[in-house]
Amino acid sequence: MTRDLVRELGEQRMAEAGQRRLLGEVLRARRAQRAQRREARRESRRRSQRQSQRRWRAVRARKATQLASAPTPAAEDVAVELARLLERVADRVAGAGTEAERDALHAVADATRVLSPGAAEALVDWDGAEAARLRAFSVLHGVVLHVLGPEDSAWLLDQIRRPGESDAGERVA
Repeated sequence: MTRDLVRELGEQRMAEAGQRRLLGEVLRARRAQRAQRREARRESRRRSQRQSQRRWRAVRARKATQLASAPTPAAEDVAVELARLLERVADRVAGAGTEAERDALHAVADATRVLSPGAAEALVDWDGAEAARLRAFSVLHGVVLHVLGPEDSAWLLDQIRRPGESDAGERVA
């Protein structure tokens, strides 16, 4: 009986050893899979970093080749040019209505929205009456000429100016 018991214990230990060996193989295979996934993620990150570095180099190269902007004109020149352009817009509005100068009126409304929000809203209210838009334009015309700051005036001048027009005169670049 003890011999049978010893034999049975030996067989049980052999079976347990086989199970431990199989378990070890499974765990090593899982570790190898995790290591492969980690390495794949690292490689993906490296590729992504290389691509972004290439993009940034291209952006920096493009920025390096851009031309410098022309100096901003004096505030007095901007005011004179803006007054001249607004007079032309006013003449066209008087002759053909506010629909004829829709883009210019939107630019005027955007530039003066902080200073005179009610008039700016009425100027671009295309469902409202034409008379209300004309009154709003006259109010904002005065705001642009007398209240608007130099930066906003320069921005408005760039928005209103026709593509072929230029205040550059004889300037080349």
